[in-house]
Amino acid sequence: MNKLNPLRNEELRLSIFIAFIYFLVAIMSIAIFRVGSGIALIWFANAIGVAYLSQLDFSRWLTPLALLLAAIALANGIMGTPLSQSLIFIPGNLTEIVLGGYLLRSQIRDTGVFFNVAGLIRLIWLGVILPVLAGSLVSAVVFAALDDIAVMHVFVRWAEGAVIGSVSVLPAAYWISVNRLSGLKQALLNAYLSVMLLLSLVIAIIVPLTLPFPYIYITVPLFYIAYQSGVAGTVLANMLVAIALCVLITFGLLLPPPTLYSWGNALFYLPVLATLIPPLLLAVAMDMNRSASIALQQSERRYRSLYQHTPVMMYSCDESGRILTVNDVWLNTMGYSYLEVIGHAATDFLEPESAQCQLNEQFPRLFEVGSCQNVRQQLVSKNGELIDVLMSAALEQDRASGFNRFLVVQLDISERVRAQNLAYRDALTHLPNRLLFADRLTTACQQSARSGDGFALLFLDLDHFKEVNDLHGHEAGDLLLIEVARRLQSLVRASDTVARLGGDEFVLLLRGLSPGVESEQVGGSILQCIAQPYQLDPTLRVEISASIGFAYYPQDGLDEASLLRHADRAMYCAKNAGRNCFKISDAQTP
Repeated sequence: MNKLNPLRNEELRLSIFIAFIYFLVAIMSIAIFRVGSGIALIWFANAIGVAYLSQLDFSRWLTPLALLLAAIALANGIMGTPLSQSLIFIPGNLTEIVLGGYLLRSQIRDTGVFFNVAGLIRLIWLGVILPVLAGSLVSAVVFAALDDIAVMHVFVRWAEGAVIGSVSVLPAAYWISVNRLSGLKQALLNAYLSVMLLLSLVIAIIVPLTLPFPYIYITVPLFYIAYQSGVAGTVLANMLVAIALCVLITFGLLLPPPTLYSWGNALFYLPVLATLIPPLLLAVAMDMNRSASIALQQSERRYRSLYQHTPVMMYSCDESGRILTVNDVWLNTMGYSYLEVIGHAATDFLEPESAQCQLNEQFPRLFEVGSCQNVRQQLVSKNGELIDVLMSAALEQDRASGFNRFLVVQLDISERVRAQNLAYRDALTHLPNRLLFADRLTTACQQSARSGDGFALLFLDLDHFKEVNDLHGHEAGDLLLIEVARRLQSLVRASDTVARLGGDEFVLLLRGLSPGVESEQVGGSILQCIAQPYQLDPTLRVEISASIGFAYYPQDGLDEASLLRHADRAMYCAKNAGRNCFKISDAQTP
């Protein structure tokens, strides 16, 4: 309860304030009509009540309505209208305020009316036209019943004055009710807008007294304000100019332009509407354009921020593969600057095999399917370092221009690859270790079982390697092992595998190799290659030989363990035969 009381007190104070503003504007309207010779009473006040009620829940309308009705009666009383006649004005005004507030409250929400022309038209239709027609009809019936005045006469005069007044004030009142007094204060604190409002008011007062066709000149500052300041400035300028024009017309200082036909008094104030509405429509259009532009800029900033700060390497390229954009992560990882990359072919930064694969496989697939995912690639950084990545890409097509663009995402997996290398690679020679070789040997057995193709398994052990370590030290022994690994790799195909099991033991998996002359030639080539002298440093030259055991799939076994056992046994047979030779397994040997 204690929390609700301050809110209710604040709302009551605001309702009193609105009723006071309504009271002052009502007095102004009555005074302008009585002092001058206006055709109709231009009633500005009801728009204030409509705008205020549209922001309140229906359950909270009773107090504001009571205060507004009191303001109507009090304004008429102060201006010398007898109480009995003052009460006659209440039904029509009450109808306008209640119906307008209800329609706006139930059909329109907040600032949406100022974001499109249709919204502004709905504001005028629901907040002005329909309520004024209803209020005019109610007033015409009341006046005809009590004062014996013609219904049509009252209806036309009431409708004309109410429409002009509400169209002049409602957009400004509704804008202020939505943006609060703080929004109005902020707008008025804009020195440029304040000067333009004052200038438009001065022009509206002076031009009719000095120049022909004044409405043309009056609209110029209104259009300029609409262009520069949008709705916020235009609704305020329209309200000030409308009041000034109505005052001038009332005092006979401004006459509507002559027309071909006699429109009569009913549309005497039509030029005022023609002056106010076009600038307001332009203001809405300008705000729509600004809102769309701001939204586009914000969207682009969010996209660029996301693009630049996404923690993966990203770039886009045209359909020829030339880089269009690149994010900071890519540049920082690769060590290049922006200008060193833009316009270059994406393949310029790939290891040759990856570049060939991208040109011949990935790009054609992108054109065909529209995307590819998790393709292993190797990038070459500016300092020559190889960077392992997983590449995913998507094709973006602009049907209007026919322009195609690839968006490429590269996930740096170098650390993962290094970790895998530690687990599956020999630390000294970087050959596959026992674990990785066992996996490849198992895979080879499974594939050969399906295809019927055979393969050879070679078990190689260096002869007298311990003597090299003992005579020259372990560092020399390590250099020797590295060079042996390099020579073995140079002898085999990409589809074959060379691995180090540990110490001075190596194994080779040679696909498609069966017992026979070819195997003997392979064994001889390996022995000859190993036997070549090794220049380990400028002063150290060593020679070494090897003993090799051959086992074949499927002759010597159908699984990893059997093949390794027979290859190992054949290798020891070579050792026993004097070393520096190879022996072929005999699976029948116990």
